[in-house]
Amino acid sequence: MRSEGMEPPGGFAVGAGGEASTAGDNAKTFSEMLRNSFDQVNQDQHEADRAIKEMVAGRNKNIHETMLTIERADTSLKLALQVRNKILDAYREIMRMQV
Repeated sequence: MRSEGMEPPGGFAVGAGGEASTAGDNAKTFSEMLRNSFDQVNQDQHEADRAIKEMVAGRNKNIHETMLTIERADTSLKLALQVRNKILDAYREIMRMQV
């Protein structure tokens, strides 16, 4: 039985040589995924800043919505920092490997 044309539910296919490839035209590389994620973190930070400025200026009276926006930005930033730390740890571990 050949597995060349089979795709598992996760959207990844394994070729005959054992190499993994993503299925479909919407496939993203790891760097594109990271870039998009960090762009989203940046956007969340800008939205939080905007919400704070509107609250201070008196244009927004809803403190709950403002706090949710701030907390969303804080949580996404903390997650991005943890991802960055894990990537750096993995890089350092690879650099310690002897060839």
